[in-house]
Amino acid sequence: MRRGGKGLRALVVRNGTLKLFSLAFACGLWLLVNAGERDTEKTMLVPLELRNLPPQLVITGPPPDFVDLRVSGPRTLLGRLSSKKIMLDLAGVRPGPASFRIGADRLSLPRGVKILRVSPSQVNLEIARMIKRTVPVRLDLIGKPPHGYALAEAEVVPDTVEVTGPAPQVEKLETVMTDPVDMGRLTQPTTQDLNLRGPEGDLVTYGRERVRARIDIQEVMVTREFHHLKIEVKNAAFRTVAPILQADVAVRGPQRLVEQLRLNDGAIFVDATGQEPGRVTLPVNVLLPPGIEVMSQEPAEIELRLVGDTKPKPQNLPTSGKKRKAGA
Repeated sequence: MRRGGKGLRALVVRNGTLKLFSLAFACGLWLLVNAGERDTEKTMLVPLELRNLPPQLVITGPPPDFVDLRVSGPRTLLGRLSSKKIMLDLAGVRPGPASFRIGADRLSLPRGVKILRVSPSQVNLEIARMIKRTVPVRLDLIGKPPHGYALAEAEVVPDTVEVTGPAPQVEKLETVMTDPVDMGRLTQPTTQDLNLRGPEGDLVTYGRERVRARIDIQEVMVTREFHHLKIEVKNAAFRTVAPILQADVAVRGPQRLVEQLRLNDGAIFVDATGQEPGRVTLPVNVLLPPGIEVMSQEPAEIELRLVGDTKPKPQNLPTSGKKRKAGA
């Protein structure tokens, strides 16, 4: 019996270090396996991919790029779980709203993995038909020309443009605007190449980018009346007598000139150059700056009487000799 006890003891003690290491390794492996089988949670961003959209259809609203997924399951399974894409097949969609539910059937998760949260749980798309339409081009004029000027005419060439895009956006377009033109400094006709504003939305395109605008700016023409203006007689060699020496005048011209016009003394006159004494009818002249013309005047002519010197000239008397006595 003593020999048997000693042999068993020797068997246990023999290679004790190796046996302790084996025991520790077995315990660690057991713990690792059991820990790997415990449930844990994991959050993933799964890419979303859209396929097979029919021709001439377009998605008007931006779809989500990723689906936020939170799952639970054994640690070993979740560690091997990769973010595979979620495919949405759009082969059968038509213009209008389209909805796709994001469930386990689209995720292909391994057995033992559960879905805790999916965001968004449903993808809503707005599908539209692509169309082309010809739309008028409108020149965007802002402000007013300077004082004394006015817009006579404005046009763009071409005056229409072909617009391509989703039907809901293209059908509501009434006009396509150009870049704005400020008329506050325009005092003469001008021609400009202008960009078309927009387009509205990333999916809308124009058949051309620029148009040519012609803007005709003209001066405002106005009429102004002057009353009781003094008529001067110029270059008369003799004294003049006239029953009327006042005139009424109406002139027409650019507003900026007519408003500043002053008809001072000497602007209304008759020219008596070379006229002899007597009665004579002469035209009334109106002196105006360039660009202004006479519309009407009253009187257009006046009658003058030129008066000469009627006093008798003195006779020459003798300078020598004696005066005769009366009765001599």
